[in-house]
Amino acid sequence: MVSFNAIATHSTLIDENEFFQHYFDPNALFRYDSNFFQLSYSPTKEEFLLIEEMHQFFSIQNNLEHVKFYWPQDEGIRIDTLNYLNEKNYGLEKLELYSIDSSQYPFMDLNADITIEVVEQNRLDAFKTLNYVEDLTLSKAFAEAKRPYYDRLFNESSVRLLLASYKGNPAGSCIVIKNDEGLEIDDLFTLPSYRHKGVASAVLNYVAKDALRNHSLVFLLADAEDSPREMYLKYGFQLEGFRIGAQHIFEKGSMDGKVH
Repeated sequence: MVSFNAIATHSTLIDENEFFQHYFDPNALFRYDSNFFQLSYSPTKEEFLLIEEMHQFFSIQNNLEHVKFYWPQDEGIRIDTLNYLNEKNYGLEKLELYSIDSSQYPFMDLNADITIEVVEQNRLDAFKTLNYVEDLTLSKAFAEAKRPYYDRLFNESSVRLLLASYKGNPAGSCIVIKNDEGLEIDDLFTLPSYRHKGVASAVLNYVAKDALRNHSLVFLLADAEDSPREMYLKYGFQLEGFRIGAQHIFEKGSMDGKVH
């Protein structure tokens, strides 16, 4: 069994107390999942207001444009706190953690037009160009910030970038992170024009085969509202739990950065 503690933050734990764990990465301020408070329990509204104030102060002092909180695994938000979050227009998300023992993965014959490769230096630009298209769906600023971030991931020993091609054309990719729990799959996606051709299935198959060599788990996160979770269930992934997140982006032009 794997827990959310196994999910890579690509960040540093800079503070820990009875209320929260604080993760911060000064070199990736744009990345909310590298700069957040992991709550130790589900706080009341009064407790959350104090924790929120600490997060806001730190964010303002360190040029962050957001605050983000994660609740403990499998714990909900108290009603009074939830009402406050809605009142202040926090964005809420529910992430689900799925895993499968690689020995239980239903390996299958794949489309011969699809190839999967571990990205080497000569293919890094192709990987970044492909992901730039996907990252643009959020914003141009985000896409530009991700380009050097991929360079950083490329140089991390625990990370491998995978590039999937369809008939020789880059069609999809993912990031694989190795840790003591197994192999984590992150940012798995396929370009819209190549969907429904088996690209994502081929990537999953590739990672599962790699994990099988070490008899390890494969695990990943999925948005509870997104359709890919159905694909993971079809391939035998088991739901390990959920985690709720809440984030607020500071208003443009706000000098104090506080949630209004």
